[in-house]
Amino acid sequence: MRLRLFFPCAAFGLLLVANGVLAAEPAAPAAAAATSASPETQFHVMAGEMAAGRQQPLVAAHEFLAALKEVDDADLARRATGLAIAGRDENLALEAAQRWLQIEPSAMDAREVIARVALSRGDLATTATQCQAIVEGHAGGVDEGFGIVASILSQTANSNADGALSVMQQLSGKYPKQVGAAHALALVALRFNKLDIADAASRQALAQAPKSRDEKLLRVGVMVKLGKLDEANAAIDAIAKTEPKQDDLRLAYAKLLLESNQREPARQQLKKILARTPNEADAMYALAVMATNDRDYATAESYLKPLLDGERSDDAAFQLGRLYEMRGDYASAIDYYGRVSDGPQAIDAALRQANVLAKAGRLDDARKQLQALRDDYPQFATRFILAEAELLLNANRYEDSRALLDAALKAQPDNADLLYSRSLVFERMNQIDAAEKDLRAVLAVAPDDARSLNALGYMLAVHTKRLDEAHELVGRALTLDPNDPAIIDSMGWVEFKRGNTEQASKLLSRAFADFPDPEVAAHLGEVLWSMGRKDEARSVWDNALRQSPEHPVLKETVQRFAK
Repeated sequence: MRLRLFFPCAAFGLLLVANGVLAAEPAAPAAAAATSASPETQFHVMAGEMAAGRQQPLVAAHEFLAALKEVDDADLARRATGLAIAGRDENLALEAAQRWLQIEPSAMDAREVIARVALSRGDLATTATQCQAIVEGHAGGVDEGFGIVASILSQTANSNADGALSVMQQLSGKYPKQVGAAHALALVALRFNKLDIADAASRQALAQAPKSRDEKLLRVGVMVKLGKLDEANAAIDAIAKTEPKQDDLRLAYAKLLLESNQREPARQQLKKILARTPNEADAMYALAVMATNDRDYATAESYLKPLLDGERSDDAAFQLGRLYEMRGDYASAIDYYGRVSDGPQAIDAALRQANVLAKAGRLDDARKQLQALRDDYPQFATRFILAEAELLLNANRYEDSRALLDAALKAQPDNADLLYSRSLVFERMNQIDAAEKDLRAVLAVAPDDARSLNALGYMLAVHTKRLDEAHELVGRALTLDPNDPAIIDSMGWVEFKRGNTEQASKLLSRAFADFPDPEVAAHLGEVLWSMGRKDEARSVWDNALRQSPEHPVLKETVQRFAK
């Protein structure tokens, strides 16, 4: 399946930091300032260009930084910074951003990178200095600057929450009459669930700008988080009376409700949109996704199929593919995934289609498709390699999966995703030392990688007696991402292994409620069984087996206790 992708090629592109997200542009020619520099400097620039083209961002960043020792070129410094970020090298990104700021003191993006890195390291003084400079120097004014600062501080890890909030409170306190300051403080407080601070700051912002739509909506967001849905609904209805784009308003409110796990109120808002505008595509699509997640396939189809001929045709085809995959109708799923040829879901559709081909017993066809995609779209080669490795792992072809990842790691030895994926293969092969080595390599570069912390802790709990170390690792992951069901499941299993059965049952019940995965079901059932609650355990297992009868962990667990 060939795709028409709107994604730009990051490997050949200029990487920018914009609101915390890396964006890419077509690559510019080698920096003009470097062309008149020494032959050595020109060599570093050309070597950097070649490395970028070969998808070696860290090599490229090092080469550009070497050139920047002689030339003052802001574009080159910007590229070095973006490439270092793409390569996940925090130290290198900081060095490049500092050099960029030295060359171009007005570069807000450079300040943003420095602030983010400083915050991740607990250097609040530097974070505050850079954030204040962004507020004072932003071309759009102080309020716009506060918006950027709120984005920087909100996107840090949960472990840095206190520091981020402290910086925001300190900075907003210097602008007591600036509505943007109070608005930004409320946003950061909301991000870290500091609802008392968010409540007070949003009230202040609305008092300073009582007619502002943004401040009214911010108050609605706070009320939702506080559980005051009747007040929030009334406020939205009042705003909607004077809102020319009422449907957009209710869509935004429905999204907010969904993010707060208020599914039924969100559904009611979406239905209000359809009562007013019967064919509103975004509302129909949102209701279809909710119905699919609820396994109400007939309702989902009724919303999706009319969208196939409109602007959301690719989205609808993707969701129909997902729907038929969940129903086990693999032929229809393959067909609908194959219709997605444009837009941001094109790559995901190609990957899902390969996955369904494998489920249908056509593993060789799935591999051929992924290999063809690697050739056609080399900028996404790593994603396709990871997908193929996972398919091989799930098919118990461990040596083939490892060989594929070994080859990829020769070209990208520090790639965290490849190392993580290979650790899973090593674990399945019962080579626990090798798996731990790969995960430790990831954590050496990214110590706050919650995924790897969780994987290592869970692996130690399952395969070793190092339960205290497992508890510490999973605990760190849970601090970073306290609502991730996979991490909650791991912590529940660690607690069970440590003999804390009651705590384990609470954690696993919570994980299963949010994510009814067969492995979580296996864990929860075993804990319930050990507590003498055998009927509950059987019910959990039986329901999970109906959905995933061949899941290896679930099957092994049920067979072990069925003896």
